[in-house]
Amino acid sequence: MQRLKDAESLYSKATKSELARDYDSAFRLYIKAAESFLHLSRSASETEKDKLNWEKNASKALERAERIKQTREKSKQTQNSGTSSQSDSAAKLTLVSVDYFSAEEQSYVLKKGGNVNGVLFPLWHEKPELSSTQRQPKLSELQSKLLAVWKTADGDVVQENHSLFPHDISQNIVTDCSVCASISSCIEHDRRFGSNLARSILYVSGSNSTYVYDLKLFYNGDWRRVRIDGQLPYHPTSGVPLCLTCKPRDTGEGGPKISAVSWPSILEKGYMVLMGGYDFPGSNSSIDLHTLTGWIPEHIDIKWSNFEGERTWTRILEGFTSGRCMLTLGTGPNPDIRWRNSNLLSAHSYAVTDLREDDTGRFVTVIDSWVHSESLNVGAYKRPDVLEIPWLDVLDIFDGIYLNWDPRMWSSNLTYHAMWRTKTDHKARIHQVRANLRSTGSEQGEIWVLLTRHINNTRKSGIFIACKVQVEDDEADYPFVSDKQQQLSNKGTYTNSPHVLIRTKITPLNHSASLSIFAMCEDPSDDIGFDITIYAPTHLALTWKENLLKFPFTETQEGSLTSKNSGGNSTHPSFMVNPQYHLRIHPSKQSRTGTKERSTFLVETNKDLPIQIIICWSEGERVTEPSQKNIVATSGKYTHGLAQVTALLSPGNYSVIISAFEPYQSGPYTLNVQSFAKFDIKAIPQEGAGMYRKAAKGAWDSSSAAGAPSFKRYFQNPIFELNLSVQSQIQIRLQLIRPSSSISLNVTVYSASENLSTEDHVLTSGPYDDPITGVVTPLTTLSKGRYWVVPSTYNPGTQAAFQLIVFSTLASTELDLRRS
Repeated sequence: MQRLKDAESLYSKATKSELARDYDSAFRLYIKAAESFLHLSRSASETEKDKLNWEKNASKALERAERIKQTREKSKQTQNSGTSSQSDSAAKLTLVSVDYFSAEEQSYVLKKGGNVNGVLFPLWHEKPELSSTQRQPKLSELQSKLLAVWKTADGDVVQENHSLFPHDISQNIVTDCSVCASISSCIEHDRRFGSNLARSILYVSGSNSTYVYDLKLFYNGDWRRVRIDGQLPYHPTSGVPLCLTCKPRDTGEGGPKISAVSWPSILEKGYMVLMGGYDFPGSNSSIDLHTLTGWIPEHIDIKWSNFEGERTWTRILEGFTSGRCMLTLGTGPNPDIRWRNSNLLSAHSYAVTDLREDDTGRFVTVIDSWVHSESLNVGAYKRPDVLEIPWLDVLDIFDGIYLNWDPRMWSSNLTYHAMWRTKTDHKARIHQVRANLRSTGSEQGEIWVLLTRHINNTRKSGIFIACKVQVEDDEADYPFVSDKQQQLSNKGTYTNSPHVLIRTKITPLNHSASLSIFAMCEDPSDDIGFDITIYAPTHLALTWKENLLKFPFTETQEGSLTSKNSGGNSTHPSFMVNPQYHLRIHPSKQSRTGTKERSTFLVETNKDLPIQIIICWSEGERVTEPSQKNIVATSGKYTHGLAQVTALLSPGNYSVIISAFEPYQSGPYTLNVQSFAKFDIKAIPQEGAGMYRKAAKGAWDSSSAAGAPSFKRYFQNPIFELNLSVQSQIQIRLQLIRPSSSISLNVTVYSASENLSTEDHVLTSGPYDDPITGVVTPLTTLSKGRYWVVPSTYNPGTQAAFQLIVFSTLASTELDLRRS
């Protein structure tokens, strides 16, 4: 076995390195050998004796690594006491990083994903044991109440080859509407396109009386085997099946009478075994169809404010009619849902069997498989309802559209398996991977990234995940600064669904780009596996970036957005109070002056907080209002829980701004900065920090809106008297109560005098300007005395309310409106 040889080779090399006193290499090799032996010991196809030996070998390798570590730590302590002449570097051990892309690590995640509700479900390609048939699934409460008994299904499943229709599937007393809708969708796809999606899930072996059924289901990252027998739950006296039933329509008068078909019931049973029993609480059909077929799940929220009905119809019509997409619908929690004379169930899944558009309109054909009756006579069950509903009514009645796309649409894909590890800091777990994108064409394309959370306990809910995808052009100096940066992104939002699909447009690339993917899980209480799969069109070549260069310089800043410093996005006048940091990039001694170095900025916060990073040119001062001219890079639209931006930065000074989408949105955050250039970063104090604050409100009315000095009525503007009992440092800000970018402002300070000249000012905010944050004077020292503060608009006749904010080193600053 090659993997055993590799493990033994690693251990041998570690021993040789230790004997040669190359302790750094020995430590690293012992750790890798231990990992390799541990992965071997977890192999399901090996004997218990071999597993035990490999566990011992792993333990031995770890002991040697630990002994080396302890020896080097003692050596370092000796050096610190001055009794040894060895250099400090000789006492340090390089940390051994986990190779997440290794076959052993990928295999470990998939193996762990096979443990579901305490039951092991092997990978499909693994040789099954003869006695590996699973126990009967737990009955639901109603099945138990009806004293359900297990008996072999009627008929010969192998010989059942009747043509089925989606409305032949009936959901009876099991609350698995999503599964029934999924099976109906598969049958409709089979009928239209001959795909055999549903029937191909079942593999039968044995004889009629002892059939064994293997279900091939895609679950927790790979195809798995669920092995069951052919018994189904029946009522003990009436013989009515207490599970999904399938009764094809008779061929007509004189034709053969067709008995019930049992293979869909067997399929339901196998799925219930995987889900932990017939008391399955249900999910949505895109999740179930992904498990049944491996097709890519997508959820479209009809009630979302940015939902586009026209674009959605065009997209799903093309996908459905071409056979590349299966479609189901879901209702919301509203208990009273009606369409014409039909009652629809709340929180229920409905299979879609047709989409039609003609001169009379757009229509969606849906099936309700729920046919439960209080009667125990199967003949009394009504057939599933088939409804043809206009598209506009669909958008009004249903809450969600659930799609599953054929993965064969894509010419290439990459899949990566990993785990979110539990820790005690109660922070979200963020796992980042990167991929190379190489374009072989000039056309624009789209890539899909699917994040799937592994489910080891099907009854555990409340686990929230999110995915963020960023495309970075490797040849661009800075990311493109979008005019939509004040918007809230619908991508990257946390959800308790196990699947998150991100569709990302790829603009034509010069040569290559990097795809940065963040997989996030909110404070997992257990280690949780997950998969990331990238789907790309023909002209985009994909490869994982397995060996990422580590930044030599890194620093972390902890902070909090509070009611005092959360100013919201840059459309709010309070944006200026957001946390800001002075970043200074030092020039490299090895590179020529002005060489740009790559830097990355990552902000992590709680899952409910939409966050953004903006980097601006500055001299390290507080930025009151970012503009296209001074923005160097931005993380883009506001995203929940995480924001990240990477840019090539020249040596110099910058301001890094952290903001939430709305003012007063609060929560702790962590800012991590990494760079290939040496840098310093420190918080920028708030405006007026360490000074006393005095505010006064006023208004320009019909008599006092006198405008700028050029209109010759300047001193008829409101005038405020400022009294300083001692020499003080002063800074004054003028703001509109209702901000407007069309009103230009100025505030100017004069020594109090009856013979004022507009040119004799002692302090001014400068030329008239219209930022929504207002205008501000520089920090200036004023002598003891009286001063007049004149706020003004440029245009006379502009009536508006305003406030003056005076920051002073004097505690008893007086600021009052001067009465003429």
